Amino acid sequence: MLRWVYWWHSTEALPEDIGAEVVLVELNQDFNPRALVGKELVSVVQAWQAGAISRDTMTDLFRRREVLPEGRSTEEEEKLIASESLSEK
Repeated sequence: MLRWVYWWHSTEALPEDIGAEVVLVELNQDFNPRALVGKELVSVVQAWQAGAISRDTMTDLFRRREVLPEGRSTEEEEKLIASESLSEK
């Protein structure tokens, strides 16, 4: 459909001449956009502190629930935590 719309406003001879490099649609597959907030965030940290979940599990949950920035690895997060601890001393 979008190729036809593009073709209608372009100079291409046929709609088939318009490829994916010109018109491309990617669906957003983020079906869980709700981030951890308030009591949920506190509960996860308390579970980690109590030894009920590992640090990796907590970090993974933070990543999936959009607490951590997209693309930041666990190792990068640990380095940031360590560097902040050193700068506070």
